[in-house]
Amino acid sequence: MRSKKTFFNLLRWEFEEHYSLPILVFLISSAIILVLAQSNLNIHPERNFINLYNKSGSIFFILTIIGSAFFSRTFAGSIEKGKLKLLLSYPIKRWQLFFSKFSAMFIPLFIIYGTAFSINIYLDHLRPLEPLFFLSLFAFLLHLMVVSSVSISLSMVIKNEILSMMASILLIIGIENLFSIPNFFSTEGRLTYQFQYFGELSHNIKPFGDDFIVTSGDVIVTFLIPILIFSSLFVLSFIYFKRFMEID
Repeated sequence: MRSKKTFFNLLRWEFEEHYSLPILVFLISSAIILVLAQSNLNIHPERNFINLYNKSGSIFFILTIIGSAFFSRTFAGSIEKGKLKLLLSYPIKRWQLFFSKFSAMFIPLFIIYGTAFSINIYLDHLRPLEPLFFLSLFAFLLHLMVVSSVSISLSMVIKNEILSMMASILLIIGIENLFSIPNFFSTEGRLTYQFQYFGELSHNIKPFGDDFIVTSGDVIVTFLIPILIFSSLFVLSFIYFKRFMEID
């Protein structure tokens, strides 16, 4: 019980530190403006779901920048500024600190940008339970998982907030832009496979033409890649943080 209470106290402390009123207002307003500023490229009622795909690229880009900044700040920033050393001087377990930092960054960011993206259901006159909308949300979740794991792992190594943030952004955006779409190595490229496959299943329409053939195996790969990246980097970062990292 005490361990659980300590974890939630750490979670609350992290949230209060990193989501003060100006920052929280900025995140919410930027997410809403990002959605409202994008034009609807397809106005055919039967194909309006394709707008979700067209608008996802900017969300991926912003999540990369915001996610890298926040995760680098809470991990590398706390190491650099000595906050982590101060916290560990109290009877706090390292796993509690690690997961409270991760949860305090991950959950609010996904909720804010996922909720703002849901405005598109109204803007594009989509069904409330549009399958491609939930597919897009899951793609945002997977992308944020990748961003968080990359940022955390680089923070463990670099231990400098600004350098960790810049390295995370450049690495992720560089990989995203290195390969042409569709491909398995970028978030937008993987979403192209997913929209083609599930668009045909749910609407009997192939969004990107009949010549682009996507199998169920291709779709499974698009889901497995980000999950494997997140799992490997997150576990390695956690083990290093818990057992090996020295706090100066």
